Amino acid sequence: MKIKINQEAQTSNQLSELLRLKRQQPIIKTRWIILPFIIFGLMYAWQQQFWTAWVIIPILWCVLFVNISLLTRSQRARLQAIEQLKIEPIFWNKLRQSHPELTLKQRQLIEVGFKDYLALHVMQKQAYAMPSNAVDALWHVMLEFPQQYQQLCHATLGRILNHNPYHLNTEPEQQQKQLFESWKISCKLLGFEPKHSTVIPRLFVIDQALGWVDGQYFDLDEMSKDYSKYQQAQSSSSCGSSCSSCGGD
Repeated sequence: MKIKINQEAQTSNQLSELLRLKRQQPIIKTRWIILPFIIFGLMYAWQQQFWTAWVIIPILWCVLFVNISLLTRSQRARLQAIEQLKIEPIFWNKLRQSHPELTLKQRQLIEVGFKDYLALHVMQKQAYAMPSNAVDALWHVMLEFPQQYQQLCHATLGRILNHNPYHLNTEPEQQQKQLFESWKISCKLLGFEPKHSTVIPRLFVIDQALGWVDGQYFDLDEMSKDYSKYQQAQSSSSCGSSCSSCGGD
């Protein structure tokens, strides 16, 4: 029995609350483009003369703004593709062979968790720790079907998402960096403040919500405190309640 089921009503409510959380779409504030022109106008009014450098600054700002706008549009499109993604039955049939006790709502939470993990790689391309063994179990199943997995990755990320298990020779600093980066982007994805979040981001609480045996369990206060240390020093600090066993890039 891989799932501990108790207090069914309370567990069902917790699953429903986690499923209702919505990912935040990246936005760019159009008023940013006005700022250099305001500065340009103020400088001209102050000096009452025209300098070439004053034109270069707004132009460079506009180029940067266009690049950021294109990146944001691409991110929104990929997040929408992730939202609309349907996990193929072949994956669920395989997962049910090892976890027949999973209910529909529990499978939905694992699916949403995997989509959250995909979304991390859309928001910022880098290596992230996988903070849920339940979601990782689905990921492992997907890897058994390379063709379908590659199609899923290309449809959402435009590239293959590599699964990288941690080994004994994997540096602890590397594991912790990937874990805290997962925490940071997971929080931002749901509109939480990483250092001062009052809620554990969904991807980090899935194992606890499912009662997953040998799952990863995280304490909000410890993770917030350790993330602050990581952000300040970018050096080693202990993981709150657990350390991930794998990552992806």
